[in-house]
Amino acid sequence: MESKHKNALIGALLAVVFVMAVGYAALTQQLNITGTATINEISSNWNVHFDDTQDENSGAVDVVRGKGGSKDPSGTIVYGGTNNDTATLNATLIQPGDSVTFTLTIKNYGSISANLATPTVAADSSSQSKGSCSGTTCTFGNITYTVGNLSTTSIGTNETATITVTATFNESATTVGTVTTAGITVTTKASQA
Repeated sequence: MESKHKNALIGALLAVVFVMAVGYAALTQQLNITGTATINEISSNWNVHFDDTQDENSGAVDVVRGKGGSKDPSGTIVYGGTNNDTATLNATLIQPGDSVTFTLTIKNYGSISANLATPTVAADSSSQSKGSCSGTTCTFGNITYTVGNLSTTSIGTNETATITVTATFNESATTVGTVTTAGITVTTKASQA
């Protein structure tokens, strides 16, 4: 009989150890989920880009003639890239003191709020000469493009932000030089708010 009690006791102890092991495993178990997600414009309605209705014909380009000039400078805006996220700006400046100011409008057409960062700026390859860019400034001979600050860094549904880009012909230049037309490409940088 003593043998039966020992066997029952050993069985009970094994059962307790088993229950404790299962309980410990259940209490210490963690669920880790990792992965990446992308915003799908169709399913989540992410749609932030330049308002392509704002061009030289809508008042988004303002020209200023230099002192004593006989012909106005000119400027054009061409939108492109993925969902109009780039604007190519071209300015033709005739003489020292000429300037062209571009007002670019970034609009949130989607339903997800967006945070905006300083756009990427690059010299346009179709310019008369190679330009050099540093930060938000590009220089082509006597022509300098300067990209201003965003009017706001956060836009909700149907809200807009503007950024001003000015192309100027160096007022102290003593010669016109060979470069009178230069262009840059401005690319929006937006992320989900």
